[in-house]
Amino acid sequence: MPDNTPLPGDDHRRRQAYLRAILASMPQGISVFDENLYLRVWNAGFVEVLNLPANAVYEGVHFSELIRIPAERGEYGPGDPAEHVARITELAQKFEAHRFERTRPNGRTHLVQGEPLYIDGVLAGFITTYTDITERKAAEEKLRTHHDLLNTVIESIPSAVSLFDSQQTLALHNREFPRLLDLPDALLNDAPVTMEKLFRFNAARGEYGPGDCEAIVRSLLARASKHEAHHFERTRPNGKTLDVRGVPLPDGSFVTIYTDISERRASAEREQLAQKVFTHTPAGIVVTDEAHRIVSINPAMMQMTGYATYELVGHDIFGLIALSADESSEHLREQVGLRGLWSGEADIARKGGDEFPAGIRVSRVDDPHTGNPTHHIWILADITERKAVEERMRHIAQHDPLTGLPNRMALAIRLAQLLPEARRYERRLAMMFLDLDRFKIINDTLGHPVGDELLREVACRLSNIIRETDFVARLGGDEFVILLPEISTPADSALVASKIIAALATPVQVDTHELHTSPSIGISIFPDDGPDADSLLKNADTAMYHAKAAGRNNYQFYAAEMNQAASERMDIERKLRHAIARNEFAIAYQPQFAGDSGRPTGVEALLRWHHPSDGMISPARFIPVAEEMGLIVEIGEWVMRNACREMKHWLDAGLQPMRVAVNVSARQLRRRDFCESVAGALAESGLPAELLELEITESSVMENPEEAIEILQRLRRMGVTLAVDDFGTGYSSLAYLKRFPIDHLKIDRSFVADIEHDLNDRAIAFGTIALAHSLGLNVIAEGVETADQLELLRSNGCDEVQGYLFSKPLTSAAAFAFLHARAPA
Repeated sequence: MPDNTPLPGDDHRRRQAYLRAILASMPQGISVFDENLYLRVWNAGFVEVLNLPANAVYEGVHFSELIRIPAERGEYGPGDPAEHVARITELAQKFEAHRFERTRPNGRTHLVQGEPLYIDGVLAGFITTYTDITERKAAEEKLRTHHDLLNTVIESIPSAVSLFDSQQTLALHNREFPRLLDLPDALLNDAPVTMEKLFRFNAARGEYGPGDCEAIVRSLLARASKHEAHHFERTRPNGKTLDVRGVPLPDGSFVTIYTDISERRASAEREQLAQKVFTHTPAGIVVTDEAHRIVSINPAMMQMTGYATYELVGHDIFGLIALSADESSEHLREQVGLRGLWSGEADIARKGGDEFPAGIRVSRVDDPHTGNPTHHIWILADITERKAVEERMRHIAQHDPLTGLPNRMALAIRLAQLLPEARRYERRLAMMFLDLDRFKIINDTLGHPVGDELLREVACRLSNIIRETDFVARLGGDEFVILLPEISTPADSALVASKIIAALATPVQVDTHELHTSPSIGISIFPDDGPDADSLLKNADTAMYHAKAAGRNNYQFYAAEMNQAASERMDIERKLRHAIARNEFAIAYQPQFAGDSGRPTGVEALLRWHHPSDGMISPARFIPVAEEMGLIVEIGEWVMRNACREMKHWLDAGLQPMRVAVNVSARQLRRRDFCESVAGALAESGLPAELLELEITESSVMENPEEAIEILQRLRRMGVTLAVDDFGTGYSSLAYLKRFPIDHLKIDRSFVADIEHDLNDRAIAFGTIALAHSLGLNVIAEGVETADQLELLRSNGCDEVQGYLFSKPLTSAAAFAFLHARAPA
């Protein structure tokens, strides 16, 4: 049982009252337990801190009773409260000094400090203070959080950071500091780490360059003592470049930030180097955006093209580039898009309008993050000189040095181009193998210089005969090869062979020598006589030997039937030359009628040839030959004079006035005196000019449109009626058609023949009618043979018709009788 007897005496009570008053005024909670753990002294703070019921705290209450209250509230954690009370009471009975912090359920934190109480050296109890440190703990936590945040920020800085205090001692640094400056851990762990120690370490390892270490340290310390901000770059021995920035703080400390700018410096140097290359390279450089619009050009490009930067920026680069026929801007874009680069050659436009050849390389620049294209780099090199050298070398390699003609290599290259095209488009090609007769005798007798001059003259004559699209080569010696691409029939090559024979019939004058030679020509036709170059050449050579065996100075086809056709052609040529003189030609007249009324409107004069022994020869056989021989001019004038004379005779005999249409060939139209010939025929016959209609094929007027317009205008001023024949079968230009002073368009019989069944032919015929009417022209359809054809044409506004449905071509007397019965005066 505790001894609760109070100490005797008034002094004791006064002291106890004073003590209680002092304890009550103290901010801490205080408790004093005696040596038996009975409560003797306490204040209100003690009750408040432990949140004890007021009636539970009184003098003499045992420690374990007071502890039981918070234990039962669970303030000491889970478990049996009695065990907590026993454990804590056992600790208290040891009367050992203790200090700990305890946070109560209400969130308040208290510092609990206990000391044993001795009186005159004898244990008298235990005194405990309870101090509320909630605010201080919050402040400490805030400070710790702020410190951690600051430390995190410093460690997160990609640069090295150091803080030296006012005594030039390292107070703070981040992990990047020793890593970036290569400072060993032993140096930084050897406290204190002074600025002088770091300077001396760096100077000793040559960090600041050569020189006396102590002198370098003194200089650096002197500069640091000025306590001024600084900013400089320093390149370390390992090649890294550091950007060093130092700032003094008000308390005398100094913050320095070290940033590794090695990559930035290298990038800047690379950029400077690239700019120098961009500015001074002799190659043209163009930078375009992802859509190939020009962003910038270098001086070399300006010099090449004559354009200034401001004239090109923003424009599509393909406006400068003329790609080859087998290349296109779309294909180039596709290649750059797929592969990231393209290289090739193209012509580049200069400001003055001319062009120069350039070798081009295009590279795509992608965004490193997205992978999308951002720019394109175009490198252009002027290859004019290289091209000229290549062309000279190519010419030397592919041309005969004596005659300047292409050689065997050039022939092989040309055949490699022509044969695939002929195969693809099913065209014919003629190869002519030519050998000079008696050349070896001339060469051996008069010498090589004379023979060489003869070969040069033969080469010149051959070159003057062929078309621009043809090809003549010298294989060597006196052997020549001529290629004729896109021939219509084998007879075309026979015509050229005849011209060659005629051209070489004229003697060649070399010095004082008059040289006579003739060609033996062998002809092979692709694809009839061979599918490839070797077989064509071999067969043409074989045919040439047949020509020599046939007496020289002639041509032979490799195929016998072609020789027959060639012989027939030569026979027609021979007979044509005498046809007019022997009065073998005649004119047939086919009437023309109004489409709506069927009234006769005119006749077309058609040439007929009746040979005494061969009988009637078709115009399809002799007209092309007459064209090629040039006889068509004389024949055409004969037809015009006789047609005009006959029509005047009909008019005088009582026929109602109507036109007579005469066909005009391209050769006639090209003659300077053609208009005079027309005027002469009209004057001679007395036929009014408006009753003569000249039918001109569209192909003939399109050979030289401007000259044709001038001729047609002269004829129109004479009063002659003009018609375009076979409209739609050749090449027409509507831009010129509207300028031609013509009256009629003739729809070719090839469109009329199937107008009942072929929708395309019907569309062409009807379209021609509509086109002619929109231009103020009348339309004549030829070859009308059925009533259905007539009805289709009439219902679509065709003005005039002509064909077997109404009348076949008639002799002069029959035509007059036919027309007079239907249109008397």
